Amino acid sequence: MQLGFVIDHSRCIGCHACTVACKSENQVPVGSFRTWVKYTERGTFPSVRRSFAVLRCNQCSAAPCVTICPTTALKKRADGIVDVDSSACIGCKSCMQACPYDALYINDESGTAEKCHFCAHRTEVGLAPACAVVCPTEAIVPGDFHDPNSRVSQLRATGNLTARKTEAGTSPNVFYKEVDPAGIDPARTSVDGGYIWSNVKQSPQVDTQLWESMQVKAEARTTYDVPRQPMWGWRVSAYLFTKSLAGGIFLASAVLFRSWDQVGGLTAKSAALAGSVALAFLLATLVLLVADLKRPERFLLMLLRPNWTSWLVKGGIILTAYAALLLAWIAMCAYDWLPGSGLRSLLAVLTGLAAGLSAVYTAWLFRQAKGRVLWTWELLTGHLFAHAIVAGTAAMLLMASWLDLGADAQATLKVWLLGFLAAHLLFTWLKGHAYIPKRREAEFRRALAVMSKGPYARRHLWVGLFGGVLLPAILLVWGQPGPLWTTAAVLALIGLWSEEDVFVRAGQAVPIS
Repeated sequence: MQLGFVIDHSRCIGCHACTVACKSENQVPVGSFRTWVKYTERGTFPSVRRSFAVLRCNQCSAAPCVTICPTTALKKRADGIVDVDSSACIGCKSCMQACPYDALYINDESGTAEKCHFCAHRTEVGLAPACAVVCPTEAIVPGDFHDPNSRVSQLRATGNLTARKTEAGTSPNVFYKEVDPAGIDPARTSVDGGYIWSNVKQSPQVDTQLWESMQVKAEARTTYDVPRQPMWGWRVSAYLFTKSLAGGIFLASAVLFRSWDQVGGLTAKSAALAGSVALAFLLATLVLLVADLKRPERFLLMLLRPNWTSWLVKGGIILTAYAALLLAWIAMCAYDWLPGSGLRSLLAVLTGLAAGLSAVYTAWLFRQAKGRVLWTWELLTGHLFAHAIVAGTAAMLLMASWLDLGADAQATLKVWLLGFLAAHLLFTWLKGHAYIPKRREAEFRRALAVMSKGPYARRHLWVGLFGGVLLPAILLVWGQPGPLWTTAAVLALIGLWSEEDVFVRAGQAVPIS
């Protein structure tokens, strides 16, 4: 059984009755929507055509929100409905990033995610969803797509229906008849002409559309829509940065090991100090992750009822394992345990592996966020590893005097920092030329343009690349150990923070509904 909708836009009159009925039936908060009507217009006066598009959750057969949810709060029911168990939701907002249809929102009162659930309480007693019942033109047709005799199956069999973003691989179960393509494809429209009944609420997505309208005129105008704001902000950017430092500092200190049986370029005390700094950044990462939850008091649900398909759960386990291994490493170095033992080598290898996984697992989490195509770049794993080495080597250079690093050790760190700054630059270039997500190339290039040419270009080019890569490289090559190398390390860290923050924000700046 797979319940879904066919929405007949040859009948829709844009009256918003479906929106009002949904809000009344399900007590949807003011400012949030489970179903909404988008208005688009084509042409110029007096030859103007207005079209409507009813947008909502697509009850996907391969629902990415279910895959990414860390606590199994989102489930695909036997009748095909994707529903939310609010008692299990921790408010991480990852489902909102995974959905390519902007179908979820956070209820500010409960701090939990909500969405269209096909009026499951009505469906279970044989009633149609409220939106379908109230529609005055019967434009909203609910039914079971697995029943060949249902009206929705018969309409679909005609072959005259379209669906939203099938290229995302979600297998949506909401189909449209005679809908204007601009209504279901946000790349075709812009808000540069303003709304008909209200002001356009400022947001990064609006800034993106206004910038794009100065480059190429969109084929249609959006004249009514619901407002959208990015869900992940500075805490997620800071989490990426502190995680790069946490993993990178240990990996950078490993560069100074003369062998796996001794700490070479570092004294045992200095190795313990470096490990302690890495642990402090790791703890900061965990604090940031919990602080970004809308229901932080529920964070233990990730362990008590984990969804093992979610990289939020797997990432949490990786971070916890890394913390335990770091503690053991610090204790071993501080108290000179296991000198010359093979166990010491094994601990170093395991801690290094955990450090590397901590640095890169976010790439696999972001790949589950199918709503934000910029984040799904296939080489992001390598790029995040380069970020970690840049962060770690720069931090070690900053701590050189504190860690009693000699000239040889600093020179080694300099070489590694230069090498991975170059790798960071190469990955940045490759982002626009290789391994672009298949079937979503246009959407990916649109998001990339926002970062490299649009509203975030100044930070990306001047702070991230010039100030964070080229200038530090110049200071490291032509400068001497001391203030110039310290300045280079500071600039590299500032540039890295800016790049990771821009990446998070630009990924959410492209409209997806």
